[in-house]
Amino acid sequence: MPRADAISTGDFCAATTREARRALAESQLRALGEREDVVRAFVCTDTESARQRIAEPPAGPLGGALIGVKDIISTAEFPTRYGSSDPQALGPRTDAWCVAEARRRGGIVLGKTICTEFAFPIPGPTTNPHDPRRTPGGSSSGSAAAVAAGFVSFALGTQTAASTIRPASYCGITGFKPSYGLLHMEGVQAISTTLDHLGIFARSPRDAWYFTSALVGSNAEIVAARRPRRILFLRLPDAIPQTDGYPERIAVLAASLESAGVAIETRDLPFPLEDFRGLQQELCYWEAARILLGAGAPRVVPELRALLGPYLDVNVARYAEARRRRQAYQAQFENLAADCDAIALPAATGSAPASLMDTGDAAMSRFWTALQVPAVSVPLWRSTEGMPLGLQLLAPLGADRPLLEVAQWLHERREAVVGGRG
Repeated sequence: MPRADAISTGDFCAATTREARRALAESQLRALGEREDVVRAFVCTDTESARQRIAEPPAGPLGGALIGVKDIISTAEFPTRYGSSDPQALGPRTDAWCVAEARRRGGIVLGKTICTEFAFPIPGPTTNPHDPRRTPGGSSSGSAAAVAAGFVSFALGTQTAASTIRPASYCGITGFKPSYGLLHMEGVQAISTTLDHLGIFARSPRDAWYFTSALVGSNAEIVAARRPRRILFLRLPDAIPQTDGYPERIAVLAASLESAGVAIETRDLPFPLEDFRGLQQELCYWEAARILLGAGAPRVVPELRALLGPYLDVNVARYAEARRRRQAYQAQFENLAADCDAIALPAATGSAPASLMDTGDAAMSRFWTALQVPAVSVPLWRSTEGMPLGLQLLAPLGADRPLLEVAQWLHERREAVVGGRG
């Protein structure tokens, strides 16, 4: 008999038998049929092909896993439209590296997930699975919603600012942005050459690393939960908005972890507020203007052209100076994180906004994306209105697996560590 927890939690790693994986995938297709007309996570799907693949013996570590793919990631089986309504905005009909590797390891691509137009804040129709009046976040809106609604085990997204961590927090799932360069970006529409990352959505940190390691290695790895020795919490200035009692929740969490034997340190944000809020945008828009407005680039809507156009006139010396500042901050971050297992702060400024036209504030992730370090969102709390809230954990470049081990430990002990503030 299939393990009940594999279906009830949606955790792919809990589906340890062929029968359990098949039962999990079949339950996901049922959920898709029941809820997709409200959630609207997908641009297109092929459920018939998915059912045929589910019936086959699973081959490879991802055998039997249903996967959603963000609409700026190219696929041979489905068209790629970049979240654009322009019929001429069509990508190549080839599998991106990440899609090809997922298929090669047995994964089943269910369909293309909705994203904001060219991954900028121009919302699509996807709703939050916890409340259809609210945004799922952007730009990987459909990927986050597809996992949260129980339609797929994994979804591929991207992050150039906060497009994985923020929607994962809003939707109450795990979002993982690996170290820059860990996952190859071939076949993904470029936005910013030094900021673009693939993002992984899953039901747990354990699942997120299992999928990531399956893409980059010959074997998928199942991480063991590891109690952290020391966590550094960053105290944010009042100029960075925080709602839904985030500061109080963080304080209770820190005290609870300290009682559990974890060494806790709290520091004020050590980076200049101006660059914490604006460095990523300065780098991103300069690079994006040359990618998306250059000769031969896909056609973009006038709003996006107006946003990026002024950056074509920005002197290259100013861009180079921004890159030098980033390099200095990267060294500062390495020193800051040298003696702890993770750096912690909110995954978003609050719960999902009550609007489908507002994908939310990217303030909590922009700077860390610019530094290219690994980040993960762990769902820990619920707002007074029942909406998810996540904790963001950061680690030095290359410390991806140890970070996910700590994240899994928190994930498994959520009820114990939130101190009644869940």
